[in-house]
Amino acid sequence: MTTSPLAAIPADSPADTPASTPNADELAVLRELARRVLWLSTAMVDTANHDRPDPSGLKVGGHQASSASIVDIMVALWFHELTALDRVSVKPHASPVLHAINYLLGHLDPSYLTRLRDKGGLQSYPSRLKDPDPVDFSTGSVGIGATAPLWAALAHRYLRSHSPATPPAGRFISLLGDAELDEGAVWEAIADPAVGQLGEVLWVVDLNRQSLDRVVPDIQAERLRGMFAAAG
Repeated sequence: MTTSPLAAIPADSPADTPASTPNADELAVLRELARRVLWLSTAMVDTANHDRPDPSGLKVGGHQASSASIVDIMVALWFHELTALDRVSVKPHASPVLHAINYLLGHLDPSYLTRLRDKGGLQSYPSRLKDPDPVDFSTGSVGIGATAPLWAALAHRYLRSHSPATPPAGRFISLLGDAELDEGAVWEAIADPAVGQLGEVLWVVDLNRQSLDRVVPDIQAERLRGMFAAAG
């Protein structure tokens, strides 16, 4: 099989490096943090829809269920696993969770917690340009956020191969929903032979069965497992 020469360039921090297992005390702290993040993200959506003046009468939205389903995963990452070199692409519908975590970490002024989907406030989906808190990848277009870390990892390897002075990078992580995997562009990217060699890339699929136009069927878990395996 022919692979890209970029695949031969070693990663700085492979995603399969064993991580430390949290002890009982750490797990208790993570559970408490998850409760706080769930409450904050839910309150942000509720405030946007029920407490903020809405002269138009239009529903503000905020994807509360799709946010709640990934709280534990994101809390485990941000408060136990991530390093300063790691970069994470957060699925669009988990925007409230990202903002809640950034608030707890001191990266977001509390005045923004009541301004989800408000003009000049927190964006509907994570945005590097428009959100006031740290966002690694803009993920407004469904499917784009899933593959962005792939291109970031390849770009970093290219730079490393041409300039040894390029700063090191950590892991490139995609957090995506199961419905997001309906996008054909995602599988086109996965099928590239070089992608399977990117040890610094990690994908986490939130199989919550939530979609805007349907309930994702139970069989989807096995189907996705087979499609990933077929791509190597």
